[in-house]
Amino acid sequence: MTLESLQQLAGQVGLHQHIQNTSPKLLIRAIQKQRGEEPCFSTDKRYSCNEVCEWRTSCQKLRAEWLR
Repeated sequence: MTLESLQQLAGQVGLHQHIQNTSPKLLIRAIQKQRGEEPCFSTDKRYSCNEVCEWRTSCQKLRAEWLR
């Protein structure tokens, strides 16, 4: 999902403040929180996560520690 499409989705769920200057990771977490879900994207929970969500593939990709 591109940053632009994340920003559009954020607007659709009611997040309008500061979505232009937010990283994709924080934007996804804000969307999760706004939807009443646990804001868990790319946190340590991903190592034991069994939930299926729209960001699962991106969330569980390996990343360098400094990128988290």
